[in-house]
Amino acid sequence: MPSARTIVNLVSLSRIAFGLLFVVCFQRHTTLLAISSGICIAAFATDRLDGYLARKLNVASVYGRLWDSLGDKAFYCAAIVAFNGQAFLNPLISWALIVREVALYITRILYIENLPKIEQNRPLTKLHGYCMCLTIVLGLFRMYAITEHLPIEVYPYMQGTALASLIFGMGSLIHYLRIR
Repeated sequence: MPSARTIVNLVSLSRIAFGLLFVVCFQRHTTLLAISSGICIAAFATDRLDGYLARKLNVASVYGRLWDSLGDKAFYCAAIVAFNGQAFLNPLISWALIVREVALYITRILYIENLPKIEQNRPLTKLHGYCMCLTIVLGLFRMYAITEHLPIEVYPYMQGTALASLIFGMGSLIHYLRIR
C-alpha cells in the first residue's frame, strides 16, 4: 500500500495526465468539448484535493508543494497549448505564459530553501491562478459558442484574462526573486 505522502503526490501529478488529455480532446466537436470540460473539472478538483489531503493526513511538505506546483504548471501549459492550437490565444501571450510557468518552477527549485517565504507572495500567485482559471473557462465557453454556432465573441476577454494572468504571474516571479 502506498504511503499517504505518495498518494497526495500522485493526486498532484495526475494533472500532468489531465493536461495531456485536455490537449488531445480540446477540439471543435461537442462530445470532445464535454470531455474537455470534465477534464478541467477533474484537474481543478485535484488541485484542491491534494492540499486538503496533505493537511488532513499531516504530510504537507516543501517537496509536496513542488509536486503540486508541477501539476498546476503542467495543466496550465496544456491549456495554453490547446488554446493556441485553436487560435484562441495570441501566440506571444501563449509563449510568455509558458515561459513564466517554467521560470517560476525553476526558480522555486533553485531557491528551495526560501520556499516557505513564498507565503509573502501568495496574493499575486493567487491572482495569477484565478486569471488562468478564468482564461480556461472562457476558452471552454468560446469552444462551446463555436460548436453551437452562437454569435458570441469571447476572444478579447480571453486575451484580457490571459494578459492579467501574465502580469500577476510576472509580478509574483519578480517578488519571489526579491525574497531570496
